Amino acid sequence: MSVLTGKTSSMNSEPNNIDISPLEESAIRLHEIYKSLLAAGFASEEALSLIAKMTKKN
Repeated sequence: MSVLTGKTSSMNSEPNNIDISPLEESAIRLHEIYKSLLAAGFASEEALSLIAKMTKKN
């Protein structure tokens, strides 16, 4: 199930609409990036550092 779209699969004809704020959506995306970095072999501190660098304003 995709958390952002609320769809369980492409075979499901009726999407489940989930009302989430833009802040919640951003937090979910950042968490997904974090989990992907961990799965790719980064240490927790490295993953958090990369996310911090990605979200830092110039």
